[in-house]
Amino acid sequence: MKRDPIYIERRVRGSIDEIWELTQDPDEHERWDLRFTEIDYLPKDEDGPQHFTYATQLLPGIRVEGVGKSIASTERGAESTSALAFESHDPLSLIAHGRGFWRYVESDDGVRFLTEYNYETRWGRLGRVIDRIIFRRLLGWATALSFDVLARWIEEGTPPERSYRMLATHAVTRIGLALIWIYQGLIPKLLVSHPAERAPFVGLGLESIAAEAVVLLGFLEVAFGVTLLVWWRSAWLAYLGGFAPVALTAGAVASDPSLALGPYNPVVTTIGMVGLGVAAGRLAGQVPTAGNCLRTPLDG
Repeated sequence: MKRDPIYIERRVRGSIDEIWELTQDPDEHERWDLRFTEIDYLPKDEDGPQHFTYATQLLPGIRVEGVGKSIASTERGAESTSALAFESHDPLSLIAHGRGFWRYVESDDGVRFLTEYNYETRWGRLGRVIDRIIFRRLLGWATALSFDVLARWIEEGTPPERSYRMLATHAVTRIGLALIWIYQGLIPKLLVSHPAERAPFVGLGLESIAAEAVVLLGFLEVAFGVTLLVWWRSAWLAYLGGFAPVALTAGAVASDPSLALGPYNPVVTTIGMVGLGVAAGRLAGQVPTAGNCLRTPLDG
């Protein structure tokens, strides 16, 4: 079955010359493109294509390598194109060979920078299944994210290294905050029904509904943790996730002050959640995102 090519487009408030320089210089290219760890141009014959090697670090000590060549390019102007072919004989590489192009098109608000590429896989039927289920989606996402990182570099002056650091920090803080909410709802409330979870309700004279209230609160906390992950770029949800525990903890400690005296107590947990929420909230609107790119052509 023929596979649809990967198409990514990002409008960039810049010039073709700026984008061309940062995409055609291998040292600059490897800084913003998440798909490659290293890109090296090989010595070029005067009238021959530009050959290059590339490598992608998958895990410490594990990387895949390949080669490619520029097979066509146009002069810079209102529209420029750079086409290439690539292949890998590395047995770890799912991609066997492929080809694609970059196109730079001037527009009223800057440049339409777009790419379209396709490839053949190895590993037989297994490789095709892996590609269809996850790899092609992941590669498309990585390409789109990289295009947004490049655009922010040109438009805002944010170096790619900083963009990726912010992206990683946002991911760690948001996932950490979400996991705390999910854990606090799932383990002590839904699975164990710990006596300490019922104590605040008992202290308020609500012993008759304490068990049901704890279960309801557990479901709400798990749902909120999942919501933090689903609405990934919502700043206000991150702030809410950080500061809502302040009210919950204050109520619990008011009913039983001894809760604040033990090790790893609710007060300590709440302080940590506030920090995670503030960090995730501040970064939510600043990090690059694949969602800023088109995934299908404007005319298709």
